[in-house]
Amino acid sequence: MPGPSSHKITADHLNRRACLYIRQSSLHQVQTHKESQHRQYDLRRRAIALGWPEDRIDVIDEDQGKSGATSTQRMGFQDLRARVGAGEVGMVLSLEVSRLCRDNAEWHQLLRIAAVAKTLILDEHGIYDVGDINDWMLLGLKGQLSEYELRGIRARMVGGQRSKALRGELKLHLPIGLAYIEADRVVLDPDQSITEAIALVFTTFRRLGSAMQTTQWFRRQAIRLPSRPHTGNSEVHWAVPNYSQIQRILHNPRYAGCYAYGRTGMRTRPDGSVQRTSLPIDQWLVCIRDAHKGYIDWEEYLHNQETMRTNAASYLGGAERTPPPRKGVALLQSRIICGLCGQRMRVNYNYTNRKEVKWYYLCKENIVRRGTRTCQSMRGDVLDAAVGRFVVAAVNRENLTLSLMVREQLRSDFEAADRQRINHIESLRYQVDLARRRYMEVDPSNRLVSATLEAEWEARLKAHGEAVREQERYKKAQHSTPDAALDQRILTLASDFGTVWEAAHTTNKDRKRLLGLLIEDITLTRRGYQVNVGLRLRGGRTHELPPVALPLPRATVIRRDASKQALAELEELLEAGYDDSQAAEELNLRGHRDSLGGRFNAKRIRTIRVRHKMPGGIERQREKMRAQGYKTAKELAAELAIDVSTVGWRAREGRGIDVHQIPASKRTFAMYRISPKIRTTATASS
Repeated sequence: MPGPSSHKITADHLNRRACLYIRQSSLHQVQTHKESQHRQYDLRRRAIALGWPEDRIDVIDEDQGKSGATSTQRMGFQDLRARVGAGEVGMVLSLEVSRLCRDNAEWHQLLRIAAVAKTLILDEHGIYDVGDINDWMLLGLKGQLSEYELRGIRARMVGGQRSKALRGELKLHLPIGLAYIEADRVVLDPDQSITEAIALVFTTFRRLGSAMQTTQWFRRQAIRLPSRPHTGNSEVHWAVPNYSQIQRILHNPRYAGCYAYGRTGMRTRPDGSVQRTSLPIDQWLVCIRDAHKGYIDWEEYLHNQETMRTNAASYLGGAERTPPPRKGVALLQSRIICGLCGQRMRVNYNYTNRKEVKWYYLCKENIVRRGTRTCQSMRGDVLDAAVGRFVVAAVNRENLTLSLMVREQLRSDFEAADRQRINHIESLRYQVDLARRRYMEVDPSNRLVSATLEAEWEARLKAHGEAVREQERYKKAQHSTPDAALDQRILTLASDFGTVWEAAHTTNKDRKRLLGLLIEDITLTRRGYQVNVGLRLRGGRTHELPPVALPLPRATVIRRDASKQALAELEELLEAGYDDSQAAEELNLRGHRDSLGGRFNAKRIRTIRVRHKMPGGIERQREKMRAQGYKTAKELAAELAIDVSTVGWRAREGRGIDVHQIPASKRTFAMYRISPKIRTTATASS
């Protein structure tokens, strides 16, 4: 091992600067381990003793509190490495190798740069010349030992952490709604407003079956959920939730009383980067059920995870996928199964115009998976009507039970929402009282402090007043109809459920949700122009509807045609040389209409001509001109062995070619022939 001798230092080293690099791994070490800082800064005297002037010694300490495992966030180390490569540094000083770098790859990169730039490295044991093979080997071993030490420390820490977690004794951060008490025992939060708010999330999801619809319900009712930051003070913040907050609550197993550890893992992306991802339940490192009291049980937690998994739009689960109801007009969306292959059928919308939409149920399994033809497809409106009639008849048979369920659901929804608004008002009232007491206790002569506290008091009062007005507004809307009148209305609608089903204010999403309460799935099997509909009801019973007849495609003759009088007049117009557009306009002026009462146009006239084998006006005139010896430009050019453009030029210049123009609605057709005078002269000379 080299001693403290300075024979390796040359005049070239002294002409360059000496850089003292100082680092500690964490902010806790920076604040508490003052002796380590003192020892590192004391190396400055070592550089002065070796011959460097004090003004040529640079101290790099901007990486304090940063780990040496990587140089990504250590700007000081990156600047030092760049200066060494530029040849500005004669010697790098550090208390030990681990201060410079704990990553062996980056450490050897620094050694290679220092060897090229002939920069010395000093630690508390001596001076090293990287160009010397012995010093290079010794520094390399020190770098490896430093990395080994870091990995060993991490392995011991992680091992101890996992060992403690396996026993369920590792104290983890708890989500809002749970709290630690004596002996680190987990209980529900003692704040009743918080526990009721979290419980309402699970109750609403249990009823709606969708995280997005749960979020929408909370936002419609303006119900706030609590949250607490991981760091800083433990003040609870209340706000209307978003979708990610609802999902975090539903996915967290602590709410089911489960102690879970190691729920995430690392996944390597195709580009080589590493991403943290969630692991399946069977791959969690620790999963201790019933470890503490929760808001739901473990079976309901698993059911919620399965529900959200099948709700995901990206989930390709085949026949088991049942996403929540959406706004589309297709009533049987997500509940139809192909009777031929057993896979889920899809909905295909056809927007013929802005006012009318048609939809079809089709099975694309063979196309997507096997590249063959579609299993079957069918019109959706007639099937929706048949299933809708079954739902209305089934509900009307249970009208009393339905009315009680609807009334109870309305009351429970309002009571749950109103209870959360009252809890929020109580919390704001406490904050108002606290701000008032703080303002009253301050010295009035201290105007700066009193003005701030007065503004805070006024802000709390304003927030409390807005919450009270909001609660009154929702309560007034709820009680706008008396209870007796509301009960009578519910009974009336329940006795005639068809009125509710067909009402304009009943949305497609509501109909699909009502359908889902009765029917699990629907199997469709097409036989020609009839569809066999099999229903699997809630509870496992099955029911077969009478075969549903699909509408037959109308023949073209039935769709568009003309009367005998219109056909006779059309024949006369075509004989007179009218084209399709001119004939359609003339027939419309004469008061004729097609078989469906529509006006004629060029396209419909052309269809009628083809169907009745009528040559068009242009074709008739062309035949007449051909009888007189006229031909098209292309035909005449081939006969005379000249270019097509020459035919037109000679016709315009009057050089032996006659032209006849056939007018049409949008363009003019030209036909050509050799002038009779030229043809007679040529015959006489021959």
